[in-house]
Amino acid sequence: MRLKDKIAIITAAGSGSGRAGAVLFAREGAKVVVGDIDPIGGQETVKMVKEAGGEAVFVPVDCGKVADMRKLIDTAIQAYKRLDILWNHAGIPGPGTLETTEEEAFDRAMAINVKGCFFASKFAVPHMKQSGGGAILFTSSVSGLRASPWSPSYSLAKGGLVTLTMSLAVYLAAHHIRVNCICPGSIDSPMIRVFGDRSGSLKGEALENAVRENAKKSPMNRMAKPEEIAHLALFLASDESSFITGAAVPIDGGKMAKV
Repeated sequence: MRLKDKIAIITAAGSGSGRAGAVLFAREGAKVVVGDIDPIGGQETVKMVKEAGGEAVFVPVDCGKVADMRKLIDTAIQAYKRLDILWNHAGIPGPGTLETTEEEAFDRAMAINVKGCFFASKFAVPHMKQSGGGAILFTSSVSGLRASPWSPSYSLAKGGLVTLTMSLAVYLAAHHIRVNCICPGSIDSPMIRVFGDRSGSLKGEALENAVRENAKKSPMNRMAKPEEIAHLALFLASDESSFITGAAVPIDGGKMAKV
């Protein structure tokens, strides 16, 4: 019960690592606010949380819209009267190479990957201050720590989350609000299929082969499981990491260490 009586918001909790985090946080004693653009996935996560003996509510949100981020925080406060944990997990691959990037796709990627995270944190912080502290998490990427030549806009966005993490960690430390950043490599989730082929031309076994080839870039020769990302988030959200703030933590099977 490492999160006993805590109130946690997780965005993009309708599938993948966000869903795994919602179920895990609930098992550890938190009440979870599930934010996702997909109502079917979000409601399924709430069902899974309740089946595991936890409590959760679903809020349909587009994480690229500031008004929806305000709604997400407001709903959590209306439902549970406080807020202890905000995991800004939502993100999209966005456009690919420099030459193929169009303005609309660029703006959409920045809105979801950066702007939504920024404003969700803005709206959450006053409530955390009122509660005496809290934990904010961002999901960045190893592509935010080093170059991603095949998607410079993705590196730009995810790198921005790393520096935002450090900025907020310094700014909010006096209020007992810790801010940390998770930097995954490849995760075995629906999004990795988009990374495998942004054009959408690969299907079936061809797409799975592309995904498997990408996984080989890790020295551990596999992708992360969503549950492994969730366990790192749990550690960073819990009091076990009480002296950790401003950190960008790779969880990549050794990919960053590989020359």
